[in-house]
Amino acid sequence: MLRNRHSLPWHWLIMMQLLIGSLLITFCAYTFRIPVEQVSIVSSDQLALDAMSGMPMKVEVSYPGLGSVSIEDPKELLQLKTIFQELFAAGSKEPVTKRSKFAISGVMHYLDQDPSYFIIDAKSFSFNDEYVSSLNISAQIRQLQSQFIDKLLTEDMIVAALNEPTNSVASLVDGKLTPLGQSERVRLMNDISMAGRVIDFSPITQLDHQPVAHYVLQLNDSSDVNKHWLHIDAYDSGYFVVYDLLDETNHHAYFKLETLSQSETQL
Repeated sequence: MLRNRHSLPWHWLIMMQLLIGSLLITFCAYTFRIPVEQVSIVSSDQLALDAMSGMPMKVEVSYPGLGSVSIEDPKELLQLKTIFQELFAAGSKEPVTKRSKFAISGVMHYLDQDPSYFIIDAKSFSFNDEYVSSLNISAQIRQLQSQFIDKLLTEDMIVAALNEPTNSVASLVDGKLTPLGQSERVRLMNDISMAGRVIDFSPITQLDHQPVAHYVLQLNDSSDVNKHWLHIDAYDSGYFVVYDLLDETNHHAYFKLETLSQSETQL
């Protein structure tokens, strides 16, 4: 009789067990920092970095009015991914007072996620809906844009642009543009098609005379309201220099006719 008088009702035993269990959970959560119902705010730059975390399979880069090239070399893709991540990690958003008239656009395709789109000009780098434009990464941005331009200004791309009927071609003499006839245009196309890209352009920089001909190729770029001209300088030594005045990196592509003999290419 005495033992039954001092025993606790069953519902009190359940309440004590729940209380002890709650205390144990609270103690463990505090001790081991268990994130229960934790809300964290992710910055937009971090979202861009997360979007770059996938494994790139291909990068397509486009030159306005000229065309596109595809980059599929694994080492080069990983290098581009690293450059993109470094730009967003080191850069910040600063107001761009004047937009560049020339920009390279592209898309990065991944193995395990949706493709991401980017745009790079001389002042900023955009990836999906985020961008960086701070002064501390301006040199890296220009270097990346110049790297892409170098891949796009090839003899095949230039010949294709010369062969495009919607693009006009003219010679520039004393500030006056004179449209090329069909035969002259074909001759220029043949010369460019037989020219090979050269890395050593020191002979060009040592020239003390002007080019023998200066051609202007107007690109039919519907996205640019201004006239977009590609300039081609021809030298009697068999060299061609191609550049775009809208390109603020001032990148030049150098070519030399491969059919000329060594004696004919002496400057």
